[in-house]
Amino acid sequence: MSRHIKLAQKNEIGLVYQLIQEAFQEYDGKLDPPSGALRESEESISKKISELGGAIIVWEDTMPIGTALYDFTGEYMYIGRVSVVPDSRGQGIGKELILYLEALARERQLKTTRVGVRLSIPQNVIFYQRLGYQVLNHIFYPEGTDSWYVMQKNL
Repeated sequence: MSRHIKLAQKNEIGLVYQLIQEAFQEYDGKLDPPSGALRESEESISKKISELGGAIIVWEDTMPIGTALYDFTGEYMYIGRVSVVPDSRGQGIGKELILYLEALARERQLKTTRVGVRLSIPQNVIFYQRLGYQVLNHIFYPEGTDSWYVMQKNL
């Protein structure tokens, strides 16, 4: 089996959308407020990609198994919607997606990357800490039911 990551093309927006939906489905009805990932549409993803960023897809041979979105915001790259389908988790794919995007940020001469991580999903906070991300800000949802960290890594 061969795994590779590539930049998503405009005609793959539907695939990116499907991968995000599949990866975030486990949180449906479990987070308050609900995950914004489940409210994404092909149109919203296309808009994000066409403005200041893009998406990547990780493939296992000819099977897409993960994706992530990114955008260039000022002096850093923001990484979001990091998604690995449930059957492919636990194999280091999330880490591969992040390392690929960090390399892309370096190619763009950027010195930092940032992610947003909900505190109600503590395993994700630990995942990013292990990759060298540190808490930059702690932000609360208006409802007061949850909060998230903006985490940053210096490249």
